[in-house]
Amino acid sequence: MTRNFLVIGLGTFGSETARALYRHGGTVLAIDNDEEMIARISNQVTQAVCADATDETALRAVGAFEVDTAIVALRRHFDSTVLVTHMLKKQGLRQILVQVDTNKEAEAIRAVGASSVIFPEHDMAEQIARKLMVPDLADQIPLGDNVGIIEFPCPSAFVGKTLVELGIRKNYGITVIALKSKPEPDGRQKVEAAPSPEEPLEAGQALVLLGKSDLLTRFKEKTRE
Repeated sequence: MTRNFLVIGLGTFGSETARALYRHGGTVLAIDNDEEMIARISNQVTQAVCADATDETALRAVGAFEVDTAIVALRRHFDSTVLVTHMLKKQGLRQILVQVDTNKEAEAIRAVGASSVIFPEHDMAEQIARKLMVPDLADQIPLGDNVGIIEFPCPSAFVGKTLVELGIRKNYGITVIALKSKPEPDGRQKVEAAPSPEEPLEAGQALVLLGKSDLLTRFKEKTRE
């Protein structure tokens, strides 16, 4: 199922987030009051609109309140960030992610309706640290102590075989929770959650794996080509 996203603010973080969501199959409405920013991203998202993000009428007119998730990236404009976040919450959006710079801003923005806060530099530092400390699992999404999710290219030895035949859970102690198709020319990939264990794997697919970090590392070592 396609998810709908609203990205408000097209600085570095906002624009890169909007492009990434679109590449991964999301429907993305991008809003900024800078016409140059809108022109730059217009062919890389579903819809790009030049508008004042604090104007409730303008946002309603373009369907901004009909999305599943909103990302507010108005860095260094915290007064506008507060107004926009409050507006989105008032309109019934449940998932509102907001870019902030300080813990005080994070506390305040949660109070007016943000469901999550984002510290880009802090989050990037954590990612770099994980890559340096555990290079075999550089792209792992941590879920807790020693548990994570990784995306791994389908090994050539797996192509044409089913998940039942491969017995990944039995043989490696990890679980295939999704399959990603071979990328389309525009970079998009279809994701099949809870994939059928009877369908043969295809070249170019990627396996989305859940398990303990040490078992994920072992799987990568054993299947590395």
